[in-house]
Amino acid sequence: MIAIALAVQAPLMRPAPMPALPLTQLDDRGPSSDLDKRTLSLAFAHPCQVQDLLLMLVRGTRLSIVADPSISGTFIGELKNVTVRQALGLVLRPLGLDYTLEGSVIRVARREPDTRIFDLNYIATGRTGQTTVTADAGSQASASVTTSTKADVFDDLANGVRTLLSDRATFNIDRKAGLLQVTDFPERLDRVGIYLETVQARVQRQVQIDARVIEVEPSDSKAAGIDWQRLATKMSGAATADTPIPTRPTMNGLRVTDVGKLLALLADQGTVTLVANPRLLTLNNEPSIVRTATMSFSVTPQISSDSVLTLSLTPLVSSPAVLESDMLARVADGETLVVSGFTRDREVKERKPVGTSGGWFGRSTTVTRKRVELVILLTARIVAGVSAQ
Repeated sequence: MIAIALAVQAPLMRPAPMPALPLTQLDDRGPSSDLDKRTLSLAFAHPCQVQDLLLMLVRGTRLSIVADPSISGTFIGELKNVTVRQALGLVLRPLGLDYTLEGSVIRVARREPDTRIFDLNYIATGRTGQTTVTADAGSQASASVTTSTKADVFDDLANGVRTLLSDRATFNIDRKAGLLQVTDFPERLDRVGIYLETVQARVQRQVQIDARVIEVEPSDSKAAGIDWQRLATKMSGAATADTPIPTRPTMNGLRVTDVGKLLALLADQGTVTLVANPRLLTLNNEPSIVRTATMSFSVTPQISSDSVLTLSLTPLVSSPAVLESDMLARVADGETLVVSGFTRDREVKERKPVGTSGGWFGRSTTVTRKRVELVILLTARIVAGVSAQ
């Protein structure tokens, strides 16, 4: 057993009885003043005052240790082959204590919170979107569907940071300056820093979406719409329409990589008209809206770390009757999502000459209705925020 005597003793007071001290083994392979290479083993079967333990940690080294007189606490346990730095962390942290190193002097005191300021590079505005669709089924009944989305990155950050802090912590977000000030213990501040870096890496991912809205008027006036079975068969390279179409377990709708071939196959079935061709640039989980005379839709991308995009799409067709749908689909970077199933009647006016026995002397106008199918093509490409795989 090793006995260690305290050098300071309060006057007129009997010293507290010393506990049985453990067997101490020092590894002399490193220099005695090295905080990280010299290892030791300690075993305590009975409570040991933390002041006594601190003296033991630096015994036989060139390190000095100075403890705040107000600290207290005991330690029971066993430390095997740990460095002085590791032992300090294991013993002091549960007691609410911490240490600083000044040259060869270790100072031990109660742990105090620190303050750190983080940059928040986000626009200080919240975004809210709402869509309401109402259908009237007569004078006795009607129905309406309302969908809404709300995004406020500062509120989300505040909620996330709050879960990482201790009970003694305080924090404040300055939206205008784009700053987050946090006061807490250092290890908690490190967690906040990691969280903010992770959020920023995901929020600032960016995607470009090339959107096409096209109308297809079938050549066969009796056709119900586009023969997607035949088209998918040809897109897959099958020789005949009877050949089974290969399926993909993650397919949600039709996904293609050759848009030119798709448009050519659509042209084989009818007249293809381009209604709109906007190019959208949006951030991760931020909605973009496209409006045309016959169709409007909102698309929100979610970009994962493996360059897979999940698209939330809400198309709304207003003619001749209101038709709304909501879907989620996963596509790879550069793939095109094909969304179909929206049909409408289009009025076509034609002026034809009127014939008589005396010849042609006028023209008449005839109005016909033709069934057309609306198709949305969305080609998504990641342009920022995800490293190459």
